[in-house]
Amino acid sequence: MKILLATDGSDNANAAVDFLLQFPFPEQCTITLLTVIDGRLFVDVGAFELSDDQYQVLHDTSDSVREEAQQSLDSVAERVTRNGWTVETMVRSGYVAGEILTVAEEREVDLVMLGSHGTSGYRRFMLGSVATRLLDYAPCSVLIVKQAMQESRTPATDVSVEDWRVLLAYDDSGPARKAVSVCASLPFDERDEITMLTVITVIHAFRQDIRQQMNTIWQQKIIAAKASLENAVATLQGSLPNVSSRMREGDNSAHEVIEEATESGSNLIMLGSKGKKAIKRFLLGSMTSHVARHAPCSVWVVRED
Repeated sequence: MKILLATDGSDNANAAVDFLLQFPFPEQCTITLLTVIDGRLFVDVGAFELSDDQYQVLHDTSDSVREEAQQSLDSVAERVTRNGWTVETMVRSGYVAGEILTVAEEREVDLVMLGSHGTSGYRRFMLGSVATRLLDYAPCSVLIVKQAMQESRTPATDVSVEDWRVLLAYDDSGPARKAVSVCASLPFDERDEITMLTVITVIHAFRQDIRQQMNTIWQQKIIAAKASLENAVATLQGSLPNVSSRMREGDNSAHEVIEEATESGSNLIMLGSKGKKAIKRFLLGSMTSHVARHAPCSVWVVRED
């Protein structure tokens, strides 16, 4: 698996690093650590008349920020290489989201990771707008780390010990089946809990004759959804040791997913999204978008090829 982790040195970006080290990713991973220095920090010198001294100050400041960014990346790389993964570091300047997308395409990565709303790092780069842009336009899956990792550390690995409680939203669509496939490929152990959730959307009707017709359709829909969910669970149970299922009913699928994650104490939601061949390119659907933005925990949006 090829993973691109974007970091700016903030607490939330560091939480993404902790997530990378703690989560059961495959043993064979190639990790690219990227920091983008926001190009808006430095004026276009061609648009202003600067003295030699002013130009030197601007040049020195740029070099200082780049050096600080590289030192931070080197520190992260030292931690990541302990897992035996291949690691490279990159510092780029420009429009943050655009540079992350460019590197993701250049490196043909499978997953982009970033912390949500990191604003305390050296140059405020993991803003909400960056995460939103990546969710909408990334050519690959995106993992938004929202939850700070626990403080307990093991001396050998410098990584907190945590059992994973994964909520996998499933609706029998192509993207959902892709999410199941990705989940099945991960080396979870018996301590980790995978819960597959299907949400049946409630349909309201005021006329009695229509209600009767809708009730018949509703019952058929429940039967079909249950059968589909059972098949998907069986697929996961062939690869993972601890898989269960849940069905919920509600007016809003995204709301039900978020409620289930909150009630179950999930620390990761996985759900599928259409890839770049989808209509309107690869903008997120409303359900996936809402969950990604409002979930109480980290969210892995799996792109369908």
